[in-house]
Amino acid sequence: MKFRVLLITLLFKSLPLSAYDSTQCLRIMSYNCENLFDYEHDDGKEDYEYTEFSAKHWTKSKYFGKLHRTASVIARCGEWGDVGIVCLLEIENDRVLRDLTQNTQLKKAGYSFLHKESEDQRGVDVALLYQPEKFTPLKTEYIKLHFENSRPTRDILFTTGVLPSGDTLSVFVNHWPSRYGGEVESEFKRIEAANAVRHKIDSLFASQIESNIVIVGDFNDYFDNKSLNKTLGAEIDLSAPYEGKKLYNLMTKYNGRDDIGTHKFQGHWGVLDHVIVSGSLLDGKQLEVTKDGAQIGFWDFLLEKDKTGIAPKRSFKGDCTTNGFSDHLPVYIDLEIK
Repeated sequence: MKFRVLLITLLFKSLPLSAYDSTQCLRIMSYNCENLFDYEHDDGKEDYEYTEFSAKHWTKSKYFGKLHRTASVIARCGEWGDVGIVCLLEIENDRVLRDLTQNTQLKKAGYSFLHKESEDQRGVDVALLYQPEKFTPLKTEYIKLHFENSRPTRDILFTTGVLPSGDTLSVFVNHWPSRYGGEVESEFKRIEAANAVRHKIDSLFASQIESNIVIVGDFNDYFDNKSLNKTLGAEIDLSAPYEGKKLYNLMTKYNGRDDIGTHKFQGHWGVLDHVIVSGSLLDGKQLEVTKDGAQIGFWDFLLEKDKTGIAPKRSFKGDCTTNGFSDHLPVYIDLEIK
């Protein structure tokens, strides 16, 4: 195990880095980890698939291997510096977060985390890691979603905090209901999730028009789906003058492309992982998204060859575990602090 971790570390340290000054920017990352479970059963959860005696034979060794690979993705996103805020999806519990932040190469980064056990029956949750010297949470809520005659799902994490500059920042971490059972049949769930986020955003705008808002996660919908485009109101036209009370989807530049995306389905790249911000982060004032906008971690070590080119190097192929990372790629933005 130690040799494997060392090999991963040396490999990623050799990758070329772009210009990134963590003293002037706050980097925010979102990453669907693809079933980051520990190896023991939790009472009341349907997590038997990720135990030693399951078909996956999910052992302590496999668990820590995935932890270290996940930590390496976060480290690479920070360009071997730091990511100030890391939004994670498909993590099981506090234990996973403690092991990730204390028992991997991330320990020196000094992350604290926000997480609450949701009612999701599989035990899949969202969480937020943060470096206290870069972001101080002031208020955190876990927005529950309930659907009639449907299984409980994970919460939406909402937190408002303050940056060292004195700027206030609100962050939403989302993992909206999947398309399981059919896109049309499941659409109402994602619309309801969008309604819940929209309601909270409206209350933020009502109290402060120039609210700094970042909304990230795996929305299980595309740019033009009703949940994002209509209900949430995420604009995809970034050429018009920005308005403080509007929301803008910064992943628009990847719309319609088939050579890059955040996931790949049936041979086609697509974007289910979005970065949406309020107009106040685009108007060139105190806190602003840098000119690079939203970016995908489309890095070679996260990819592998498939029948149509390349695809994310995922952790699981059926019951077979691999030395892969996830079926999604990370996305991130930088906020320049002026």
